[in-house]
Amino acid sequence: VFTLRLLIYGFSSIIWCLGLLLSDLPKNQLQLWLAAILNLMALGMNFQWVFQGMQRMPKFSLIQAMTSIGIAIYFLLVFKRGIPVGADLWVMGIFQTVVTVGAWIYVRNHFRVRLFSFKGVRELLGYIYEGMPNWVFGLLYNTLITFGMLSIRKLTLGGPFQNHNDSFGNLQRVAMASQFILAFGGSVIYTRIVVWRHERDDFFLRVKLVCFAVITLGLFLCGFLHSIHNWLFPLIFPRTIYQSGAPYLSIVLFGRFLGLASGILVWSLLAYRKDWVAVTCAILPVLLSVGLHFYYVPLFGLKAASFLYIGGEMGLFLCCAMAFLILKKEIINKSA
Repeated sequence: VFTLRLLIYGFSSIIWCLGLLLSDLPKNQLQLWLAAILNLMALGMNFQWVFQGMQRMPKFSLIQAMTSIGIAIYFLLVFKRGIPVGADLWVMGIFQTVVTVGAWIYVRNHFRVRLFSFKGVRELLGYIYEGMPNWVFGLLYNTLITFGMLSIRKLTLGGPFQNHNDSFGNLQRVAMASQFILAFGGSVIYTRIVVWRHERDDFFLRVKLVCFAVITLGLFLCGFLHSIHNWLFPLIFPRTIYQSGAPYLSIVLFGRFLGLASGILVWSLLAYRKDWVAVTCAILPVLLSVGLHFYYVPLFGLKAASFLYIGGEMGLFLCCAMAFLILKKEIINKSA
C-alpha cells in the first residue's frame, strides 16, 4: 500500500509541479499552488490505515491532535496581519510532512517491515478494485464540501456580492479546522462499528445512539456559537469586508457534524458489505446541491452557498439513515 500510494501521489505531484512551473502564473499564485501540492502529498501518504488496521487509533488520534495543536500554536505566535497569501498552507504542509515522515519511520522500525516494495502490488490492485465504491463515495463527498468554495468567485462575478468569495472561504477554513477535530473522533468510532458488527447484538441501537449524540452535540455547540457570532466573528476575522459571513458560521460548522453522522451510517453499511448502497445515497444530494449552485449562488451569494452546502449534508444524512433503516429491517427479517 505504501509503495502504491508513493508512486501515485509522487508521480501526480511531479507532473503537477512541472505544469505549474511551465505556466505563466504570478509568483504568489504559484507559491499557493505549490503549497497545495505539498498538503496533497502529505494527505495521500497518510498513515491512518496502519494504526486503524492494528487497532491503535488512540495513538493515531494523539499524533493528529498534537500536530493540530502545534499548527495552531504556530499560527497564534507567529502569524500577524499582512502575511503572504498561502503562508498558512505552507505551515500546515510542512508540519504534516514532518509528522508523516516521522510516523512512517516509526512504522518501519517498530514493525520491522520494508516500506517500498513491489511485492504483492498485483494483489493490492485487486483490493483497490474491490474498494472502488469507497473511492467514488469519497469523490462525491469531497465535491459536496469543496464545490461552493471553488465556484463562488465565478458565480458571483458582476453581482452585488463583493468579497463574498473571501468571506465564504473563511467560513470553510474554520469548518475545515473543526473537521480535523471531528475526524479524530470519527476515525475511532468507525473502527468500533466494524467490531460491533461482529461482537454486539445491539449493533443498530448503538449506531443510532452515537448518531443521535453527534447531532445533539452539534446542535448545542452550533446554537451557542450562533448566539455569540456577533462579537466572536470579528475577533477571528477583524476586517469589515468579511463580516457578511458571520451569521452563517454556525450553519457551515453544523454541516460538519452532519457529515460525521453520515460517516457513521456509511460505515454501518460498509460493515454489511453495502458499499454501493452508500454511493447511491450520495449521488442525488451531491448532484442536486452542485446543480442548484448555478442558479441560487448568483442570486444570493454566500447565503445560498452556505445553505446549499448544509442542504447537501442533510440530504446525504437522510438518505444514509433511510438505507440504514432498510438494512436493519432486512437483517431482522432474515433472523426471524
